[in-house]
Amino acid sequence: MKPHIPKIVGVAAHAGKPAARERLIELLALLNAGKVSVLLEQEAASLAGQPGAGQSLKQIGKTADLIIVLGGDGTILRVARELDGCETPIFGVNMGNLGFLTSVRAENLRDALPEILRGEYQLSERQMLQTGLVRDGKPLETHRALNDVVVSRGAFSRVVRLQLSIDGEMLTEYVCDGMIFATATGSTAYSLSAGGPILVPTARALIITPICPHALSNRSVIAGENSLIRCQVAGAAGELLLTVDGQVQLRMQVGDEVEVRQSPRTVQLVTPQGHSYFEILRERLKWSGANV
Repeated sequence: MKPHIPKIVGVAAHAGKPAARERLIELLALLNAGKVSVLLEQEAASLAGQPGAGQSLKQIGKTADLIIVLGGDGTILRVARELDGCETPIFGVNMGNLGFLTSVRAENLRDALPEILRGEYQLSERQMLQTGLVRDGKPLETHRALNDVVVSRGAFSRVVRLQLSIDGEMLTEYVCDGMIFATATGSTAYSLSAGGPILVPTARALIITPICPHALSNRSVIAGENSLIRCQVAGAAGELLLTVDGQVQLRMQVGDEVEVRQSPRTVQLVTPQGHSYFEILRERLKWSGANV
């Protein structure tokens, strides 16, 4: 997919963000001045005082050339999930602290948007995961994730035993608090806080990171992009959860199996020309040191 001049723009927003309505009104005025057609997602339509004009993101994704998201990384994760496989490019405008998925801060929108509407932007294609919950040999639910899929114990549960295999070959049994399966995009999210590696967004791989493993030698494993990972719950005392991108949560039980593989769908993130992922990385992680 190559950048092109958008004629129809969808707009999604996180209504709970401070000054969300003011930023939305500003965005709509800029889009009107740019002479593009606007489609409002339901939450954005309510925020703009036009509740009857709202559409689902899945509907918008079939028509729009571009979707602008006012919010943060969590809002982009929601939009990517609700697009349900539509690969409409997403332009993230951060309403709080700079995230890893959003491209510009809200206060810089007025300068950045005209370039985007002229088709002067970059596209960053991001891998997604496809995960399925299997019980008694029968698939229960399937979901897609942009960041990660997490198997974790509840607040008052004890450690769990998880058996992992990659492409049909046994890896090991982990005694731990849970397991994170992440994309390169999700490598800077929960997986990083659990000691996982950072992968550049263009990398195609599946990251397996145990949460608080009892064996100190249990470290992250990086599987190939075409690998099929199976994680079976061998033992657990108490509540066990499967969480997709921190937003979809399913209850699990002993014997359940989680299958994780690369999704055939990807997410296209829009960034301004000259946008630097490494600059964001340095700023977000507060890296400092001498310039080489």
